[in-house]
Amino acid sequence: MFNIFSSAARIRNKTERQLEQYSRPSVDFFVLITLSAPIIAIGLILNNAAIIIGGMVVAPLISPFFGFSLNIMLFRIKGIMRSLTSIILGSALAIAISTLTGYVAILLYNERFILTSEILTRTKPDFLYFIVALLSGLVGAYAYARPKLSKRVVGIAISAAIVPPLSVIGLGISLLNTELINSSLFLFLVNFVGICLGSIFMFVILGFGKEIEKPE
Repeated sequence: MFNIFSSAARIRNKTERQLEQYSRPSVDFFVLITLSAPIIAIGLILNNAAIIIGGMVVAPLISPFFGFSLNIMLFRIKGIMRSLTSIILGSALAIAISTLTGYVAILLYNERFILTSEILTRTKPDFLYFIVALLSGLVGAYAYARPKLSKRVVGIAISAAIVPPLSVIGLGISLLNTELINSSLFLFLVNFVGICLGSIFMFVILGFGKEIEKPE
């Protein structure tokens, strides 16, 4: 019978190493955000869901969220700060690039671009968004802990939709629209809290919070 609690120590160590690797603020991390943010911003402006999803596939911002959750659960200050640094810097970069994209769009259109339905959707957070984020955190933590499922994290990144709200913040800055900025920032925070709570809960279920007994 399949047992998700089997080899807890080995799975935990492997998951920690994987999340540590992908949670570091590396050059690749920033390059992928730099490339994904304008793709998502353009998709929002064009009201094209396919383009937005394409950008979300590229965005690597979801991994530091899981690293942050795991380090909080294990009370590792250094790991918490490293993951949080990646989240803050990655988010700031996504906002900055999206703001620049918004300014370019205004220059190309020679006027302010309209607020499409894809943009407005990211300004109306409700409890269902929190549920989706919570479930994404649960599934994401489980996928990282199971080697055969790690590739599913791409789909989790799409469902969690971390970067689009950040891109809307950037577009809101380019339009000087404070309501757009505040609403999308709130959605991002809802996603952040939901993903972290869901992933912490799953890591606890998988036994990651237990002390690993060292062989004598």
